[in-house]
Amino acid sequence: MILVSGASGNVGGELLRQLRAEGTAVRALTRNAARAGLPAGTDVAEGDFSDPRSLTKAFSGVDALFLMMSGNETAVLAEAARAGIRRVVFLSSMAVDTRLDSFIGRVHREAEQAIAASGLEWTFLRPGQFASNTRSWREQLAGGDVVRTPFAQVGLPAIHPGDIAAVARTALTQDGHAGAAYSLTGPEAITPVEQVAAVGRAIGRELRHEEITAEQAAEQMSAHMPPEIVAASLEFLGDPTEAEIQALPVVEKVTRKPARTFEEWARDNADSFR
Repeated sequence: MILVSGASGNVGGELLRQLRAEGTAVRALTRNAARAGLPAGTDVAEGDFSDPRSLTKAFSGVDALFLMMSGNETAVLAEAARAGIRRVVFLSSMAVDTRLDSFIGRVHREAEQAIAASGLEWTFLRPGQFASNTRSWREQLAGGDVVRTPFAQVGLPAIHPGDIAAVARTALTQDGHAGAAYSLTGPEAITPVEQVAAVGRAIGRELRHEEITAEQAAEQMSAHMPPEIVAASLEFLGDPTEAEIQALPVVEKVTRKPARTFEEWARDNADSFR
């Protein structure tokens, strides 16, 4: 039995779907089952990482855990160990490799350290930019054919969340990945201008990109992100390191299938923009 936290999110949802498709026993963890919107027939357990005692039922009979960051890793994994869970795959961040002095890099590194000290078998997934971040454009597209972002010509190898999930599924269900930290990217760097064009092709619309300043982007992002996340995100998007723009072959090495392009992600998720 595998327990998936964040099962209604971009990566957790994909992981849940993949595990169910291959017939693996899987349970989804959520704080509120009625609001999670999970597929019919899903084994759902309620629990909250902020209260490890609430996880007893969810952890019962579980062998492996897909873990999202909570800030309470030490207590959560102590409870997991008591329940007999032996393997954890943690969704971390490439910032641990490339921006350890940033807020994002620091908090993910602290979480990784807590997991490594838990005594459980662990694997860390460190993706860079998610292709699914472009879902934030939906409101703009509802009002017209123009998408406005900063850093129009800065290319990053955005990764399909389904490929992150595929690496997680492999590490959760197969041996040989204990102690590994996988830096994950898509197969090629792609700029916001190119991403907008790809979304346009996927939904059959002539879309245009207009560049805005970093200050304008920060003002928009601050409506739903804390200041330290806004600052770290804009630094990553606007001034990536050499390591952050490099497309890595790790997805294919782990899953034996090539990482999917942004174009494929846009086609797979065209309904998100209609």
